[in-house]
Amino acid sequence: MEIRQLKYFVNAAKTLSFTEAARLSNVAQSTLSQQVKQLETELDVPLFHRMGKQIQLTTEGSMFLEDAQRLLDDARQGLQRLADLGKLEGGSVHIGIAAGLGLSALLTDVLTEYYKLYPRIELKIRQVSAGKLADLLRQHEIDLAMTFTFSTAQEGLQAQPLFGTRICAVVGEHHRLEAQKTVSIEQLVHQPLVLPNEELVIRQRIDAAAKEKGISLRPAVEIDNLSHIIYMVRTGRWVSLLPDVATLSVRGLVRLQLDRSVVLPTSVYTLEGVYQRKAVKEFIRLMKENARRMLRTKDEYCTICGETFMV
Repeated sequence: MEIRQLKYFVNAAKTLSFTEAARLSNVAQSTLSQQVKQLETELDVPLFHRMGKQIQLTTEGSMFLEDAQRLLDDARQGLQRLADLGKLEGGSVHIGIAAGLGLSALLTDVLTEYYKLYPRIELKIRQVSAGKLADLLRQHEIDLAMTFTFSTAQEGLQAQPLFGTRICAVVGEHHRLEAQKTVSIEQLVHQPLVLPNEELVIRQRIDAAAKEKGISLRPAVEIDNLSHIIYMVRTGRWVSLLPDVATLSVRGLVRLQLDRSVVLPTSVYTLEGVYQRKAVKEFIRLMKENARRMLRTKDEYCTICGETFMV
């Protein structure tokens, strides 16, 4: 039994297509079919029902799929341990970030510092909705996920608190609300609002806070990209509600605290019980250090995650 045969089998089992499995495996279909057949011969059980161009897992194939995936995971972790015996001079780190998290300023600093330390390691970043990140981790498509902390425990995932952030009202310089130290959600109801769209966690938290006060926010514009929202607010006409971390280092903006704090704890998620490569652990370390440094003002600490809030 060879590792490549297990990979071919798992890809075929997931896609139920030798053609698609061959494409994922980057081999010819005839090669993949032949290797799967050899695996069946060695195991002395049929793994697939073959019906012309269609295939279906047999009972034995379904049972073996879990074992094959575990063997591949063990092999992957073994190779990672061997690679870590050397210096961090190659490879890649796949990072998932929740849409709406607003990490542009913080992430830019981390990426710059990481590149200076490990210029030969490639960082690949995907921004998707928060709900998809857990599946991407379990499917080994990303090494770590940065997202708003899930409200319930996620099976098979380990959470490390990253920082806490507050939702604040955001206006442009010289806006008539600029001089106020705090504002209430009630004051914003009749303002021209541009908000994150309803699919984003940040918007759901905003709506929940408004609902607690018996208010229904009706924004004039909804956008799924925080950078576009920030651009509109900087024109001086629009008002928004955003995580304070999203507006760090952005000129032309004024943050106003809400009279009632709305908190969004944020965490880094990785697979539980899985060997973490040095390259991944180093990225998490730098992210935490930069978050503490960038977000620290005064001595105000998050009672939820122990990190510092922006004031």
